[in-house]
Amino acid sequence: MTATDNAYRAKGTSPHEAFDFIAYPGDKKTWAPTWGFLTCFKDPQASVKGIKEVFPGGDGPLFRFGGSFGGWVYGAAAHGGSPDENGNFGPQVNDLSNFAGVFGTGVYVTGVAGTSVHNTGVYGQTGEDPASFIPQKLTAGVFGAAASPFEAGVIGYSSARGEGVWGMSYSSHGVLGESHFGTGVYGDGSPGVQGFSTGGFGVFGVSGREGPTIPDQVPTAGLKGTSDQRHGVIGTSNANAGVFGYSTTNAGIIGATSNPASYAGVFKGNVFVLGTFNANVKNAVVPFPDGSRRVLHCMESPEHWFEDFGSAKLARGRAEVKLDANFAKVIKRGDYRVFVTPEGNCHGLYVRRKGATSFEVRELMGGKSSVAFSYRIVGRRKDIKQHRRFAKIETPLPLPTRPPRPPRKPAPTAAGLRAFVARVENEARERAPRSTEKARARMRKNPARPPIVPPR
Repeated sequence: MTATDNAYRAKGTSPHEAFDFIAYPGDKKTWAPTWGFLTCFKDPQASVKGIKEVFPGGDGPLFRFGGSFGGWVYGAAAHGGSPDENGNFGPQVNDLSNFAGVFGTGVYVTGVAGTSVHNTGVYGQTGEDPASFIPQKLTAGVFGAAASPFEAGVIGYSSARGEGVWGMSYSSHGVLGESHFGTGVYGDGSPGVQGFSTGGFGVFGVSGREGPTIPDQVPTAGLKGTSDQRHGVIGTSNANAGVFGYSTTNAGIIGATSNPASYAGVFKGNVFVLGTFNANVKNAVVPFPDGSRRVLHCMESPEHWFEDFGSAKLARGRAEVKLDANFAKVIKRGDYRVFVTPEGNCHGLYVRRKGATSFEVRELMGGKSSVAFSYRIVGRRKDIKQHRRFAKIETPLPLPTRPPRPPRKPAPTAAGLRAFVARVENEARERAPRSTEKARARMRKNPARPPIVPPR
């Protein structure tokens, strides 16, 4: 057979032969052909020795199929690179790899590589698609599609400490999840979903259409949830906090709104503050008989006071009133104020003595009446130390003061892309076992010609 023969047809001559075609690379280690088998088309730029002379011109491929292979176990079986120290050319097969249309394996090299300039590099499909529900106009390095219910288009799995799916991007989203009726990204684990970014959002979730832009003062975050007409972020829990925010040096949670008639935060239920509560204005919302709710304003003071109210009655112009035992425990009992108001005709009332547990009220001018009276006691809080009157306070974070505009994204550059690729490769090398990385380095430095191994 020569390179100029029209075609070849192979037919096994013995039932004991395992092959119809066998390509031998030769017995010299210094010589190895580029291909074991080759189908050619007219290409004036072909660089293989002898190809340009045999096939002049440039009309493109001459074959509808470059090769057609069928087998009981594998349609085509191939391995690349050198074996490991035990002579294995790849991992042991399992139920997913034991039967396949194409089987590719390797120890230090990629098992199967699919590349394309203007279309999908690798396409994987499970299930029939008679209604043509699988999108046909999508282009990706790897495109996985499922036409059967309850099956996944792409599954990433790791049985060790690695990631099941790792998405990276230099200037856009590392992983983008989108669903019409279901969940865009669903994670189940500890944590369920973890996102990392050096200059953008670690996790970016959109429901429906994307919502408003973020003010300039808050350019990036670990998690961004946005929506045009729905909630941006929802957190729920049966036994713990639905949403938990924490910061070592700043506010744990910040809520803001650009609508003056709305609220930066709304709580349906009890609110507990373990610490100081500061507000420009504090109001009470009170239901009215007409069904409406009305606003009542709180009285403010430059100091921290507790107050109590009560009533008593004079007996022959005098009365001793005991402080409520629990009220006395929370105030500074050596310095409290008492205001009394008579509820009948008398010469007037005054406070004669204030003790740690009671105070005495008497009628003016030595009166002997038995008039009733009401009182108000105001005492400083016992638990607050070193209080300063009219102390200055700073807001924890500067709130947006100008109309928001889209955050500026740095324009991708070749140098930045190379730095990003270098960082990703360094991280991958740090994750990889030392023995594997050393073997890969030896493979790149001195690639050995692998011996012929029959398919399984």
